[in-house]
Amino acid sequence: MLNLNKKHVLKFNFILLFVFFLSYPLYAQLIEGRVSTKLESLPIDKQQKLADFAEKVTHYINSNTRNDNTWNTDVFVDMELILRDNSSGAEEKYSAEILIHNNYDIQFYDKRWRFAYQSGDILTYNENALDSFTSLIEFYLNMVLGGEYDKWGTLAGTIYYEKARNIAEQSKFGLGRYQEGWDRRLELVNYFLSDRHKSFREMVDYYFYGLSFVKEDNEKARKHIGTAIKMLDRILANDPDNEYAQTFLKAHHIELVEVYRRAINKDPVRTLLVIDPGNETIYRELLDN
Repeated sequence: MLNLNKKHVLKFNFILLFVFFLSYPLYAQLIEGRVSTKLESLPIDKQQKLADFAEKVTHYINSNTRNDNTWNTDVFVDMELILRDNSSGAEEKYSAEILIHNNYDIQFYDKRWRFAYQSGDILTYNENALDSFTSLIEFYLNMVLGGEYDKWGTLAGTIYYEKARNIAEQSKFGLGRYQEGWDRRLELVNYFLSDRHKSFREMVDYYFYGLSFVKEDNEKARKHIGTAIKMLDRILANDPDNEYAQTFLKAHHIELVEVYRRAINKDPVRTLLVIDPGNETIYRELLDN
């Protein structure tokens, strides 16, 4: 087994993340989704009926254009569905948990989902139609798109958050017996569109704008990323338990360390040391070297 010290491990991890960022596709048109299902809790006959369900949902996600592709970038989505049987009589109904994320820094989990699905149904996309299954899928895809597009322009994800809110508002009152959880989903997207979350969204824009300069102009990159760190500091000063700020630091702390590894001014790292104590060892190592 290779004996890698901590510094080498950090550098290797950063290289993986940095390659991911620089290799972000430039010409794709669609969301690229991967879907997996856990069917073990279903009766055997339902497991057999839904054996190709993950494939159908993947096709549904990947075959429909939802973003205007302003920045010619792909959006990657991983989705895990855990299904349980909730049928009564001949009607096939399910309860489910969904975990949806971009394998990077955006993630949503929902365990209050009820939907109807008859084996053999063809999943179709209609932005103006309510459906107990596809409406929830579309809600969370728009939430992910909102987060991704905020990285490419100031509050650029607003259009997608507004689409998600429209779905939530209609579903809360229009899905009848399948309306469970829509009050919380509406709460969630309203928070994302609120002034309370605005500073976080603006911080994300500064951060990714700075990150885009890493390869060509380190000083410019550090300037904008330094602004993002100051904004994070203010966000956490006002709300120490802000889950989105904490998730952001968890996802990006390795990148942050590498951006400032050769910097003369390491004040932003000292700020990180205060606002992200969980990674104190990593920041101290950089400051001490």
